[in-house]
Amino acid sequence: FMVILSFSHDATFISIMVWTSVSMVLLLHRHHQCTQHILTANQNHRGHAETRAAHTILMLVVTFVSLYILNFICVIFHTFLMDSRIWLRHVNEVLTAGFPTISPFLLIFRDPKDPCSVLFNC
Repeated sequence: FMVILSFSHDATFISIMVWTSVSMVLLLHRHHQCTQHILTANQNHRGHAETRAAHTILMLVVTFVSLYILNFICVIFHTFLMDSRIWLRHVNEVLTAGFPTISPFLLIFRDPKDPCSVLFNC
C-alpha cells in the first residue's frame, strides 16, 4: 500500500514536470515559427537556439522519466520478492543516482561549442 501511495505522489509531480516541459517546448516552437522570417547574419550552423533548447528539455525529461520508471520497477520487484536480493538493491541505488550523474554530461555535450573545449580546455 505504501508503494502505491508513494507512486501516486511521485506520479503527480512527474506529470506536472512533463506538462510544464511540453508547454515550454510548444512555447519555444511557437516562438521559432513567429521569428523564422528574421534572418541573422551570424546564424549558428547547428540550428536555432529555440530548437536546441527544446531538444535539450525533451532529452532531460525523457532521461529523468525513463530512469524513474526503471527505478520504480526495481522497487516493485524488491518489495514483492520474498528473498531480498542484494544485486537488486545495487541496481536500485545505481538508478537512483543515475539522473544526477548523467544530466550534467548531457548538458555539456549539448553545448553548441565543441564539447572537448568544455571538458578539457582544448
